[in-house]
Amino acid sequence: MREPNVDPGAKPKLNRLLKRLKRGDRLIIHDVSRLGRSIRAVAAVTADLERQGIMLIVDNLESVGGPAPNIYALIASAAQMDKDLLTDRQAIGIAKARAKGKYKGRKALPATIINKANKLIAKGMKKKEVAQQLNIGESTLYKYLAAQRQKD
Repeated sequence: MREPNVDPGAKPKLNRLLKRLKRGDRLIIHDVSRLGRSIRAVAAVTADLERQGIMLIVDNLESVGGPAPNIYALIASAAQMDKDLLTDRQAIGIAKARAKGKYKGRKALPATIINKANKLIAKGMKKKEVAQQLNIGESTLYKYLAAQRQKD
């Protein structure tokens, strides 16, 4: 029986192995899927291995040197493709929802919050602190302040 709060995608034995590896080591695996349950997870592990200078060998295919293809680049490009496909599917779904009138985006911040933010900034408070105090994202605050400047 599995522990209740354990991530089903967690690979504790792999994590212990990865912590023991050091620059110049070789990690030999039978299948790329042994590194993670998704392309993104595999890409993260392989990017970390590459950054640490650890050679990854998949089915005796060496990734560094020689005529063998670079497995790191292959995995990174597959992860990017996966991300692009997800983004495309999301955009299609949003477009369909908008067409049906079900998706209208986020509601705008009330003018009172922006006025309060301007007062706090005028008093000398840093924008990061203002955003935290008003419980909004810093980038959201900057977006609304820029929009207000354009109106003025």
